[in-house]
Amino acid sequence: MMATLALVPATSDLVTEHSSRDLMPGPARLGPAASGPAAEPAGQTWWNSWLSRFGLAECCGTAGAAAGFAIGYLPGQSLLAAAGLATTLEVIGFYSCVGVRTAWQARLVTAHLSGWQRLAAAGWHAISEHFASCLVAEILDDFLIRPLAVAGAAGLMRPLPGGIWLGLLAGKLAADVAWYAMEASARSAAARRGGRS
Repeated sequence: MMATLALVPATSDLVTEHSSRDLMPGPARLGPAASGPAAEPAGQTWWNSWLSRFGLAECCGTAGAAAGFAIGYLPGQSLLAAAGLATTLEVIGFYSCVGVRTAWQARLVTAHLSGWQRLAAAGWHAISEHFASCLVAEILDDFLIRPLAVAGAAGLMRPLPGGIWLGLLAGKLAADVAWYAMEASARSAAARRGGRS
């Protein structure tokens, strides 16, 4: 399960477990023994967890993908240009939302610090809580899986009425499934490593 927005006690000396729990409102609070994917609040389903973490970011990313695909495809009808621009604008839209939420979280968690200590702790929080699990998945997705999936699906569906746009959606969906599977696998591996240390 993916629960980036549910804070896990930080491993950095600069961010204390106490401050992480006390500064997060409502269901994002965890008990002192909570860690990893099993630390979600009782009753929170996989869907709620995903929606809380990625819902708005996916909406922004999808809007960016559609705009990028149109900009790339309509002038010269190049599927490669369309897939490349769709991927680029999707990443910008997605990570703009994720970045704002992660920065806000880091600000709350490090409120007890100041100056360079706070900046370092906030940076460590952002990297360890979100971006570390996404790095490998994002590299593979941005440079290989997503552009090929979008271009391939759009090319296969081009003969159908509205096939280009159906292909964009099908390619994006296929790439999203691959990305989320890789991200979840990386997050689970990190949680297992954390449990052993």
